[in-house]
Amino acid sequence: GVRTVTGTTGGSQPQQAAAQQPGGVAGRAKQTVAGLSRALPPKRAQALRDGARAAKVLVTGRGTPPSRLVRATVSAPGGRTNGVGVGRAVGPKVPRPDLPDIDWVPAPDIATYGVIDSLYPRGGDPIAFDVELLDSLNAEYAPKKVVANPPSYGGSVLDTAARRRVIWADRMVGLRGQRVLEIGCGSALEVWNMAHNLGSDAVGVDVIEYGTWQHLRDEHVDLRMVDLTYDNPFEPESFDRIVSFTVWEHIPRPYAMLERAYDLLKPGGLMWMRVNLFAGPQASHRYKDIHFPWPHLLFSDDVVRAWDGSHGRVPRSFAWVNRLSFRHYEDYLLRVGFRIRELGFTQTPIDEAFYARFEDMLGRYPRWDLETDYFLAVLEKPAR
Repeated sequence: GVRTVTGTTGGSQPQQAAAQQPGGVAGRAKQTVAGLSRALPPKRAQALRDGARAAKVLVTGRGTPPSRLVRATVSAPGGRTNGVGVGRAVGPKVPRPDLPDIDWVPAPDIATYGVIDSLYPRGGDPIAFDVELLDSLNAEYAPKKVVANPPSYGGSVLDTAARRRVIWADRMVGLRGQRVLEIGCGSALEVWNMAHNLGSDAVGVDVIEYGTWQHLRDEHVDLRMVDLTYDNPFEPESFDRIVSFTVWEHIPRPYAMLERAYDLLKPGGLMWMRVNLFAGPQASHRYKDIHFPWPHLLFSDDVVRAWDGSHGRVPRSFAWVNRLSFRHYEDYLLRVGFRIRELGFTQTPIDEAFYARFEDMLGRYPRWDLETDYFLAVLEKPAR
């Protein structure tokens, strides 16, 4: 679980032989460093010795400077380690060398500096991502919406959707009879269904208290308005299961919340999470009224708010989504200490014609990210 990073720099044999001669430059330098070290305080003496070692490698090509030899253990905040990646090396910086004392041939005098040609000429004015373009694209894509049938969130439809999510998670991680925490519980219908239909000891937390809570909260349903990354009312290792249904993308401190979830799980406990990824075609959360893909990657919040106003709607921005890719999540899940037991993705094929029109903007993102809307993960906190 620990990765050791070592390295040496090669040097020519004549250089190495000269360095080994006691009376050579290296020998005299070593004597000088030793003498100075005896006259300095311990910390400053050690810094001098480290610098001398680094200079020796730079000049002779032999030895290993302190900054290249380090036993590195990756630590997540909180002190957990699991050997993922390579830790930062420690030690003094290797000084830049002075130019050698030789005759250099001067470069030709440069009278002017300018671009003559380019592999990527850009003719004409750049595309204006304004209200007019948004309107035009929306009309063009109305017959072929990126989400053909956007979900409804009213009445019994909302309860049916909550039951489906609960059944989905229960089949994968087993919620029945467990103490379960839902992070980002929203309306709390999932918490209610876990408590009343699965017999779970169910707790839901959210940073917003919804009007539905007063009707759903009872002796079996514990609902709390709290941001766990700042104010955690629960004891460590107090939950058997944690679930989160497409909420993590809205969490302002997603890394800190992953750490909190890890702390709250019992050893051997499981976490079920489904997350909307930032660069996916549906990530704007405006697909009910904006029909083309990736509007949040092309248009600013100011433009979409002005567009709302031009159609007589209350201006609103894209639903706030943090900008994490799956690679960010994967890296931090492992750093925190989770084991990924199951992993799946929901993808929408790239509209190649649309991509080609706006490649200057969309080409800044990996294509895999542009077609990946969601990931679903089952995570395990290792048992002791």
